[in-house]
Amino acid sequence: MRYFGGKQRISKPMAEFINSILKDDQPFVDAFCGSCNVISKINPDRHRVANDYHHELIEMWKALQAGWEPPENVSEQEYYTIKEGGFPEEKAFVGFGCSYSGKYWGGYARGGENRNYAKNAYNSTMKKMKTLFDVEFTHGSYQDIILPADALVYCDIPYKDTTGYSTGSFDHEEFYEWARNTPNVIVSEYAKNVPEGSTIIWAHKSKKDIRNKQGVQEPTEEVIFTFDNNINREVQK
Repeated sequence: MRYFGGKQRISKPMAEFINSILKDDQPFVDAFCGSCNVISKINPDRHRVANDYHHELIEMWKALQAGWEPPENVSEQEYYTIKEGGFPEEKAFVGFGCSYSGKYWGGYARGGENRNYAKNAYNSTMKKMKTLFDVEFTHGSYQDIILPADALVYCDIPYKDTTGYSTGSFDHEEFYEWARNTPNVIVSEYAKNVPEGSTIIWAHKSKKDIRNKQGVQEPTEEVIFTFDNNINREVQK
């Protein structure tokens, strides 16, 4: 499923690094799970929690666990009908998966005769679900998650100086204060936005998913940083 700000492009190397620092049986919490690109690749031999502030999105993942299957074809008329009166799981799937650039209800995505956005979203979502049936899905703020003891907490926060999410503005300073005072927290961001006092433990050069006005995918460096001195401090690129 296309998801604005998702980690599809770099989820494999990122998950490989996270798996390498997870202890045996250590719980894993994805505090901003979004389209579940990362948690779907985390070793499942542990308690895994996927949380997001987007209520409809979490309802979609729960419905999928219960056996619901999303549509493989969505017309433009159906897109707007679901927007106005669909069930939460339908709104999440169509609102992200069938919208321009994966931005929630950002406009019906047209791809010509040879591209079916709903079918692509269906295929990618159902593929991820194969590893997500035992995940505990929760809805709410990162501050309200009941963290399992000794859990490694991954936070894919809204990146600074980028287009905001449909869930509203995000207070980065408030989040940094929480992260400083919560053990085992790791955070993904652009390298240029890493806050003072943190340590980069993983870095990966990539290209932005969204093209600029000239149609070019700009190069960037995404990192994982932490404020916790007890987490592996070796930078992996």
